Amino acid sequence: MTELTPEDIVAAREEGDLVATLLAAARIHPKAPRQRTAEPAPDNVHIAHPGAWPTGASRPAPVPPTSGPQIEAALTDYRRWIVADRPNAPTRCPCQGCTPGGIT
Repeated sequence: MTELTPEDIVAAREEGDLVATLLAAARIHPKAPRQRTAEPAPDNVHIAHPGAWPTGASRPAPVPPTSGPQIEAALTDYRRWIVADRPNAPTRCPCQGCTPGGIT
């Protein structure tokens, strides 16, 4: 197929492959398109973010509210410490927020 006639072009247009016919007449044979390979779906669970919780971990449970007697005891202890001219004191706190499970 070296020469195209007007009838060949009309027939190629009707069939919808005019481009392929013209390329074949010009002796240009395009390669078959590369087949796409199925890529695995992205794993959205394991995206690394600086400062984020590790995968599979959850945030800690909220600190339980402090009761009225615990607050009063802490204030009384603090006032005694101030009146005693701020002596060295242990830094252990009996509340649930500072010492999970309390002081044993």
